[in-house]
Amino acid sequence: MNNGRTFTALAEQDPTAMTLVEELPSLKGNPDGYREAMRKLGEHLADSMLPQLEAAPAKDVCVVCTVEDADFLARGLIEELESRNVGARTRMICMWNERLKSDGVSVSPVLRTYEESFDKDDSVFVIVKSIISGACVVKTNLTKAISSANPKRIFVAAPVMLKGAEDRLSREFPAEVAGKFEFFHFATDSQKSDDGEEVIPGIGGSVYELLGFGDGKTKNKYVPNIVRERRRKEHPSIQPA
Repeated sequence: MNNGRTFTALAEQDPTAMTLVEELPSLKGNPDGYREAMRKLGEHLADSMLPQLEAAPAKDVCVVCTVEDADFLARGLIEELESRNVGARTRMICMWNERLKSDGVSVSPVLRTYEESFDKDDSVFVIVKSIISGACVVKTNLTKAISSANPKRIFVAAPVMLKGAEDRLSREFPAEVAGKFEFFHFATDSQKSDDGEEVIPGIGGSVYELLGFGDGKTKNKYVPNIVRERRRKEHPSIQPA
């Protein structure tokens, strides 16, 4: 335990992932290093869920991510699944969220979405995010993703989660949806900053700034390279943007 942090059984089985999580705060001011660490953590999250994916395979594995995580954490996860022969059935949904606060309540409306075709009834959803605390963005994006699909299982994955995040997220959904949740993370933190905005030690601060995107508005102007690459692969006739 360190500064209110405990490590999960997944981290105990993966010392490299544990080290990567611990080193994230030290990479502040080094966006290239931070991006690479997040990509590697995506690989380790994929490795942690492979036994469950292989034990009960579905036709498609649909990775749902935010725009800021797409080229790093989500890319690492997707490419590791592909390298382990899950790639033929790996699909991607990327969402651009706006972060707003109204009367003290955080909301994260979806501004736009990139979505690949997948089997709506024979799939596993993997919701991946750099850190899960209040679960606002995860709730919004998962709600949108399942509005037109009925996945068999829903994996919720992040390097770090705030204590109680699993219960908070589960309470936001009907029992038939929450009953599909399976959580994958390496560290559980129990402390927040005085203003309640940041998990400590968390991932070292605001992921937008740490990844080199600036603020939340700047990152929403970004089109991830992985989206461009996958769109060209899915639709070869489309000219590069």
